[in-house]
Amino acid sequence: MAFILANNGFDVHIFDDSFEKRESIFDTMHQKEHYNDKYDTFLVENMRFELECLDSPLFSVARRDDFSQFGFMFDEKFAEHIKKLLLSHPNIKIFNIHIDTLNENETTVIATGHHTSADVLAQLSRFVGKHRICHFQPQKMVIDGKNLNLEKFNFVTDDECFVNLSESEYVNIYEKIVALCKHQNEPDDCEECRKISVESIAKRGKEGLRNCVFRPHFDSVCPREERPYASLKCHYCRPDKVLILEDFFSNLSDSEQKEIVEQIDIFRNCEILRYSKILRKTFLLAPACLNENMQIKEHENIYVCGGLAGLADPFEIMLMANYCAYSIVAEKKCKSGINILRDKTCIAVILENLLKKSVINFRLFNLKYDIINKGDYDKKFFDKQVEVQKFLSKSQVEKFKEKFYGKYF
Repeated sequence: MAFILANNGFDVHIFDDSFEKRESIFDTMHQKEHYNDKYDTFLVENMRFELECLDSPLFSVARRDDFSQFGFMFDEKFAEHIKKLLLSHPNIKIFNIHIDTLNENETTVIATGHHTSADVLAQLSRFVGKHRICHFQPQKMVIDGKNLNLEKFNFVTDDECFVNLSESEYVNIYEKIVALCKHQNEPDDCEECRKISVESIAKRGKEGLRNCVFRPHFDSVCPREERPYASLKCHYCRPDKVLILEDFFSNLSDSEQKEIVEQIDIFRNCEILRYSKILRKTFLLAPACLNENMQIKEHENIYVCGGLAGLADPFEIMLMANYCAYSIVAEKKCKSGINILRDKTCIAVILENLLKKSVINFRLFNLKYDIINKGDYDKKFFDKQVEVQKFLSKSQVEKFKEKFYGKYF
């Protein structure tokens, strides 16, 4: 974002109290999922393609300096190279402090993550209201692993594993959650958006829960007939002999959580050492706070991007950072064309989810059914879908360039 704005003639001041001590400004890039989910593959591949078509500054640097694995493999040299380019740019100044006072006299972009400082949150509440700043942080469920049959787990690394569920096990879980939720008092819409839990996701429907917490795990060579109906991601700590459930978060009582977990055969009569709790993580209730230019409503000189906006994955954040930067250029220089990016691109789908739906925690699984059809297609047809989406994306990006006529990195 800084590069795009600086190369379009803006003076950019970066306030980041961790800039000097941080090992990498792209410290999440090296994290690689151990499952092969065709929906995620589709999105990641197309988001990367769109960034390249947009002449993303980071991709330009990667190509120019032969960092061929950028985005898929962490490279400390690349991160250091970007730091040096930022520090050497004549239009960019970096201050190794955090900003604690927001004003509307100069254009400000809040590009922070979920753990935003209390000072910034206090300032933000002046513009969006306290009730639109949402807090969520899961405490993961921990199960005693001494009596578990580890041979029934699908280990993908020495400690990361999946519990594969049959259709009947999954249906029993879903029906149990729905039944337990009938006895809960319904919170208002704002409260509901403050949490992501098995019960809140179950309200999206059976498929929504299955493709979120219980997303099927299989690799690219797994025959269709051998794919599990659903899976639960876990982490097995061998020294302590405990199993940690990675994505199972709940506001239900301890006894109710136990009822749900015991619907899985492998967990019947297991000892739960710690139950899931939802504590704190910070993000804005985006539909109520932001417009389609990523501006705070009624405070158009303040933009929000990154984790605080609800984004989670590196390519999502990078794509929306590009979009946010172009929005600022369009706004300040009266250029046209930014609206074209909202049609038939991954950016459009992210915006649709982020700004028009009350998305609880914005991750790739929330995009799956919106960007391609629900059917379980064969690989040949799926590959064709990818190429079609790439063609549409490139077409829209080319139109954007023609209309926008901005200076590119």
